[in-house]
Amino acid sequence: MALVFHELFMLSGLLTSGAEMVPLVSLSDAESERRIVLNIRDTRGRDHPAAARALLHDLNNSRIANGLAPLMLEPRLCDIARAHALDMAQHKYFGHNSLDGATPFERMLRAGYKYRSAGENLAFDVDEPSAERMLWRSNGHRSNMLESHFGRVGVAAVATDAGEIFVEDFSD
Repeated sequence: MALVFHELFMLSGLLTSGAEMVPLVSLSDAESERRIVLNIRDTRGRDHPAAARALLHDLNNSRIANGLAPLMLEPRLCDIARAHALDMAQHKYFGHNSLDGATPFERMLRAGYKYRSAGENLAFDVDEPSAERMLWRSNGHRSNMLESHFGRVGVAAVATDAGEIFVEDFSD
């Protein structure tokens, strides 16, 4: 089972943490627990499906331009991604692990979603075009988006008063 995820921390327009591909099994405790506190006043977070659709559209156009099949939208992965994005907004954090310590892969398994390989990309930015550009500039995120073993994706976008949280959950 291949488990990979990448981080992109966009705060105040600065890339504050590099993205890298890491197998989940080799993460140190400090790495697996890393979170950024978000300066969000209104913690209600609003689902932003138009931004999620735009991110998916851009992702699949880029995959096609790179000779890959487009990813199929998987509703169960969308639900998992949306729940994580809303949780981050509600609890003012940004990170792959939920506050209860659940990794992206544990969230998928808890939801009954089976996979052989999976990955997750996160972005926090002012809007979808900015997040999409930053995701493609990151080697790790780009690797997930162009991974030929991935055939399905769930995409979520949640608007907050400080910016938008984007989650892409990938699987085979």
